Amino acid sequence: SYVKLRAMAHTIEVAKSGRSTCRGCREKIEKDVLRFGEETPNMFSEEGGTTFRWWHLACAAEKGKLANEVRDALKSFPGPVPDRDELERIIQANLHADYPYAEVAPNGRAKCRVCAEAVAKGTIRVAFERVVETGMGVQRGAGYVHPACVLEFEDAKNLGKDALLAALKEHSSKLSPEDWEKLVREIG
Repeated sequence: SYVKLRAMAHTIEVAKSGRSTCRGCREKIEKDVLRFGEETPNMFSEEGGTTFRWWHLACAAEKGKLANEVRDALKSFPGPVPDRDELERIIQANLHADYPYAEVAPNGRAKCRVCAEAVAKGTIRVAFERVVETGMGVQRGAGYVHPACVLEFEDAKNLGKDALLAALKEHSSKLSPEDWEKLVREIG
């Protein structure tokens, strides 16, 4: 089932003890080492509380596919970051597009989340973050919408047309100018 979550408040902090285990490499995160906290819903909270899954910074960016989240958390971390150049290299190599974005469909396997019709290979599609709750926790990925259907999609309605187009312009660097014009026409 699909779930709608509030934006999570991920964090970077100095490990308070040596008891937490990295979700990526499964090794202990030693005391006084910087760690990345991925905020996630707490399955054991009756009040809908949250908890953190802890990662080494590089493991979160690479193995956890959380490069965007680590990048954003680093912006507000006030202290020094050991091996920052190497961490920045890992982050850059593993960044994924910010949502929403538009791209040319590389295959015809995706279905539009509004009309349920296939998104044909070579056509433009709009990607929104899709959050699926599984027995193993919350999984995130892209869900696709036809440009002609996008204003019917709940996440796009919440943004409004002008904000949607601004976000798409900012996040869709892979589109050619011709494809961008076509996207705007199809959105309407």
